[in-house]
Amino acid sequence: MDATKTSELVRTVPHALVAAAATGRGITFVDRDLNETPLRYDDLADGAARVASKLVDLGCKPGDRVCILGPTTKNLVTVLFGTWWAGAVPVVLSLPRRQSDVDALIAEVGARTDKVGARVLAVADLFLDLTPPPDVDATVVSIETLAQDAPPTAPVPSAEEDLAYLQFTSGTTASSRAVALTHGHLIANMTNAGAMANVTSDRDVFVSWLPLFHDMGLIGMLVGSVLFRTDLVLIPTEEFLGRPGVWVDAMSRYGGTITASPNFGYGLAARDLRGKPRALDLGAWRIAANGAEPIDIETCERFASEAGTYGFNANAMCPMFGLAEGTLAVTLASPDQPVFVEHVDRTALETEGVARPAVGERAKALVACGRPIPGHDVAIKARDGRDLPDGHVGEICFRGPSVMLGYWNDPEATAEALRDGWLHTGDLGYIGDHGLVVCGRRKDMIILGGRNLYPEDYEFHAEHVPGVRKGNVIAFALPEVERMVVVAETTANADDAPDIAREALEHLRRTLPRGPEEVVLVTPGTLPKTTSGKRQRSVCRELYATGRLVAVATAQGRP
Repeated sequence: MDATKTSELVRTVPHALVAAAATGRGITFVDRDLNETPLRYDDLADGAARVASKLVDLGCKPGDRVCILGPTTKNLVTVLFGTWWAGAVPVVLSLPRRQSDVDALIAEVGARTDKVGARVLAVADLFLDLTPPPDVDATVVSIETLAQDAPPTAPVPSAEEDLAYLQFTSGTTASSRAVALTHGHLIANMTNAGAMANVTSDRDVFVSWLPLFHDMGLIGMLVGSVLFRTDLVLIPTEEFLGRPGVWVDAMSRYGGTITASPNFGYGLAARDLRGKPRALDLGAWRIAANGAEPIDIETCERFASEAGTYGFNANAMCPMFGLAEGTLAVTLASPDQPVFVEHVDRTALETEGVARPAVGERAKALVACGRPIPGHDVAIKARDGRDLPDGHVGEICFRGPSVMLGYWNDPEATAEALRDGWLHTGDLGYIGDHGLVVCGRRKDMIILGGRNLYPEDYEFHAEHVPGVRKGNVIAFALPEVERMVVVAETTANADDAPDIAREALEHLRRTLPRGPEEVVLVTPGTLPKTTSGKRQRSVCRELYATGRLVAVATAQGRP
């Protein structure tokens, strides 16, 4: 079965699971050592029917929200699909990034459970003693208990226009909101993205380590595998972070053809391949979707070089752009062409908002993220709503059957995002020769001295200074005093840190047209990030402004 025919056969997630159950395929959960726990789709459907029976006994009715908190396990996936089977609406809650975040997790679970008015809060035994706060109204139940044997029930009838999922946004520039998506949104987005990627059930095998509280992991990998009736190899995120090499090991062992990751995942995999040569066969790998954060061409090329030793085709790297408000995928590069990079004049981009070709020191490299998925449109709009011509930077806007209903119980934010039939993403970009090019977030823009500066530039170049932790730099402006600050994590000791801070400051001044006024080094784990690992620049700016960043070393100078 190919992706182009899927939408003709299914309209809802339970319907997709019923169809997948007839194939004999399913999910294989693996740990970092590739120990397997199988779950065929027919067994998942049977387990979902039994979970649904228990949810009904708990008073759960069609449309009720069920919050789910726990690591990626067979039981959690069964409870997730059992919620859909009962006609209810799952809300997968994010896990803490580190042990010190547990107190924040407890508060967040309570706030998000209340925000969506959940009927049930299903919590893995691992967290059951920690959650929820005492004032949560939802019925609290163990995921493991829900997944235990019970009489099955028939799926509650649902329609494509019914609410299917609430996805919390990452909250990088504003407080996290719950995106309301219907079954139709999920099916339309995956079907059209799958058609663009030429997904077929008899050829493709999905492999994923992405968390299920993130849209790329839950919708793109898990729901996508069920919808397209392909096998899925599922690696719990903590297993990947404990040993990143398990990802490429799984692609090799199971003949993986399709996977997805933010850019940093490919960096970790490249480093693992370089440091630990071994027998692998990556020749079947045909799509390596790269999205959810800025895409660095150096990382793409480094991964392609290391993985190419084992048969990986560099053309399989597929930059993409997407967001929760658009269900997931907005644009996708072709899986059979090279990664296209546009080298544009940095000054023209920053002062005029125009992408002009350039070479040498004046050039800034930007990765093209491809064309819109079928049945959808992308436009670049000025602040006054005008459509901008190709090559001009403006707000990326999106329309089509994947665009959300709105933000749950937040009409003001919904009205701001959905205007004149378009989803206004808040991201900046332009249309180039090879499709959409993403420049950054409008709210994160550093505007100083008449220039629109992108924090990603400063973060990227600072990470190339020895002693600075890659992926752990945040740049922001203090516009009221015309000042830019770069905060970076380091593992260096107190004696070496001042030299690293000075080198970072000088490197940014040499490399970029305008340097920062200050570089601040902090200890690992200091920088605020979302649960999906995105940098929270506004939060970091607030910590700096209120004196709550404890510096290991600082360096100051003129821009």
